[in-house]
Amino acid sequence: MVISSNKKVIELISHLSTQLNQLGILLQTNIADEFTVHNMASSVHIDILKHRIYLRFKLSINGIELFDNDIINIQITEGIIHATCTVYSNYGIDNVMKYQNDLDDFELAIFDKIFIELLSCITSHINLLIQSN
Repeated sequence: MVISSNKKVIELISHLSTQLNQLGILLQTNIADEFTVHNMASSVHIDILKHRIYLRFKLSINGIELFDNDIINIQITEGIIHATCTVYSNYGIDNVMKYQNDLDDFELAIFDKIFIELLSCITSHINLLIQSN
């Protein structure tokens, strides 16, 4: 049973899982439109006990695994939402963004910014892979 003090956090995590899932679908769609991809997937993982949610992204091109990592991590602690977005592959690590704000001031519009920057970063890593082959 969810206690009332956590109800707001649980509802937010539920909403965030939908947003992250949608972001994963948009990333896959845009990447598949631009590149020949052999294996690609995204999944949202939720840890209700730790108030943590993350988006895992997997991508292989020409049989070479480029990504298989958590690209967005969100955790809620003591009324504050913390989010990090990091892309790493054999071609480097990019800290796309770090975000921290009070739950009451959190705006979902942050996902629009994350999508644009994340797509650009992933595209960069893909281009580096293609150029090296």
